[in-house]
Amino acid sequence: MFKNQYFNHFWIKHKVQKIIRFEYWPVWVFYSAFVPAYFWFSLKNRDLLYFCKTNPSLKNGGFFGYSKSEIQQYISQEFRAKEQIINSNKKTILTNFPMIAKPDVGERGKGVICLNNQSELDEFLAQLNENQKIILQEYIDLPKEFGVFYCKYPKDEHGQILGITGKEFLTFYGNGKQTLREFIQQNERAFFRKKYLENKFSAILDKVLPKGERILLEPIGNHNRGTRFFDASHLATQELLTQIEKVIRQIPQYSYGRLDVKAESDEALSQGKFKVIEVNGVNSEPTHIYDKNYSLLKAYREVYKTLNHQSNIARQWAEKGAKSPKIPDFLLALKAHLFS
Repeated sequence: MFKNQYFNHFWIKHKVQKIIRFEYWPVWVFYSAFVPAYFWFSLKNRDLLYFCKTNPSLKNGGFFGYSKSEIQQYISQEFRAKEQIINSNKKTILTNFPMIAKPDVGERGKGVICLNNQSELDEFLAQLNENQKIILQEYIDLPKEFGVFYCKYPKDEHGQILGITGKEFLTFYGNGKQTLREFIQQNERAFFRKKYLENKFSAILDKVLPKGERILLEPIGNHNRGTRFFDASHLATQELLTQIEKVIRQIPQYSYGRLDVKAESDEALSQGKFKVIEVNGVNSEPTHIYDKNYSLLKAYREVYKTLNHQSNIARQWAEKGAKSPKIPDFLLALKAHLFS
């Protein structure tokens, strides 16, 4: 009886948080407020698909359906994680685990997994669709992960950092009293991944972790995987911008998006010492808005600011001759992407 009451208390608490905190809202709910802005920007650009011109070299501007590996290949090895492309149909033997596996075409962390051995790789590949293109990326063992949102106008020599997202991975810190099962019940981010975590850590759910010890529950730095996002924009420096632009200039006609990077520390990032793990296109979110101290109004202002940059950059690229896809072709591709 007590356990049921205990569970119900946290269930209600977490469900309420999921309703009142916009960081947990479905994407379409949060962004529905920007439908009028979209039509305004479309009118200014005289193009319903103006955003596809923001990054002319990427398919659909990087809105969907673009190859992440094709972007990464432009970046010199000093700045990025090593990776290889495989086909889901082919048997692949690796020795350098752990390894991050992710679809070459995908977003919002869908299908991303950390593999620790060959059997996990075999199981992962067996679950995929036929002839699916997969990126196997080295696991960068650096403790800090960030999202650096960048934009550059085609007519300008230099760009700007619009915001930096800090990421706190879902971690169970021992206090000598609490079990992992209790932590999952009490921590809202863990609770929303309850079924997955209880299955993954079934052998140690009732273990009391000694004080000072910790267990990394989720090594993938995505919001929907339990990672806490916070605003780390204060880490932006001229040194960081200089190094970011060394990366960006290697990617043809790339003007807008978020770079997900890893670094040794906050100070290392500010000094421009990082490794790129992924480059995102025009579908990038300014994820620092999910900081718990952001109000909905402040978050909306920040999103509008980035979308305004997106629109203005697209207009400048249009003046240089960039073209959007034809609407029927775009809609057919979008349908295939969403329902494949």
